[in-house]
Amino acid sequence: MRYTIEENLTVLVGGQAPSSVISTADLKAHLRVTHSDEDSLIEAMRQAAINYVENMTNVRLGKRIAYIYYDDVLKDYEIPIGPVDTWGGLQYANGAGESYVTLTQDTDYIINLKRNPARIQLINMPSAYTYNLSKIKATVSLLGYDAASVPAPLVHAIKLLVSHMYELRQPEITGTITTKLKLGLEALVNPYRIISFR
Repeated sequence: MRYTIEENLTVLVGGQAPSSVISTADLKAHLRVTHSDEDSLIEAMRQAAINYVENMTNVRLGKRIAYIYYDDVLKDYEIPIGPVDTWGGLQYANGAGESYVTLTQDTDYIINLKRNPARIQLINMPSAYTYNLSKIKATVSLLGYDAASVPAPLVHAIKLLVSHMYELRQPEITGTITTKLKLGLEALVNPYRIISFR
């Protein structure tokens, strides 16, 4: 299944920006840094660590809107990111560009948001415009963990990554024993991964 994801990072009601998951002050306490000389560096590392955890797990830390554009009309789809909080709807292309027609839930398609990843199944197959490369458009009105409800293991994974980047500023260290960061990091984030096989 080929798709493109477009995310709107606008903070929504009840949501917070991804950078609110953990503060610079919390990271400085974890690193035992008492000065402010490297605050901007730690903030950049925080954002890099959040991006890494999001990409590794396919979960989103901080609420946002997402649009998933699927290249083909199929019987069923998986939403490859999550957690899905509020579903927005499904559309199909009926012309070139952004010309879409809305499908009716429970008549044209059904959706299971409790499944991980969430799954959409078409009941009535639409006749999408042949020359539109994004034939199906799924809208997720509210996607991701609220910053206050991000699972503690994911927050700790961010701390581990920032600690690693702060202490080891080279891209690779040769001639030393391999560290256990990778194993520890995977153990923390694996239970939260959204894996799509479609």
